[in-house]
Amino acid sequence: MARIPLVSRDQIVEKEKPAYDAFMLSRANRPNIGPYSLLLHMPEMAQRLEALRIYLRDEASLPPKLQELVMISVAREMSCAFIWYAHAAAARQAGVRDDIVDDIREKHALANLDPEEQTVVDFTRELLQNRKVSRPTFDAATARFGQRGTMALTNLIACYAVLAYNMNTYDLEAPAHPTEKALP
Repeated sequence: MARIPLVSRDQIVEKEKPAYDAFMLSRANRPNIGPYSLLLHMPEMAQRLEALRIYLRDEASLPPKLQELVMISVAREMSCAFIWYAHAAAARQAGVRDDIVDDIREKHALANLDPEEQTVVDFTRELLQNRKVSRPTFDAATARFGQRGTMALTNLIACYAVLAYNMNTYDLEAPAHPTEKALP
């Protein structure tokens, strides 16, 4: 159980009820688990963050496989069980090798990553651990993904970090996944 309960429409300030209604409709009236069960306490913010997340997920400069690799890297770096729950299996389905997913979960050294995978993992780890990336890491990302792809990468990390900060702050537990081990 999270530190705050799922908010109901009658608990929302009047001026944000249209945003609450629109968000609930966009999610088929069921944001009953996950970060949005928390963020709906501020429905306009939830809508805006979801719009950013969707925009970044639709960005063609980073293919789905690399996006999922970013998400599980964010989950591991930030110890966010819910992001791991939501994306570990999806990463495998998108083409991230099983050993990479397992090694990220266990914080083992990663071996035999392809150059694109290595670039996104290095970039994600540096940004989250150091709050910035080194010139060589930045240059590697820009050479591989271009300016647009590097901007998408940076903001995908930031978007999922915002979600992780909220889930970690409010102690949102991840349900058991049918096929994936939880973060240790």
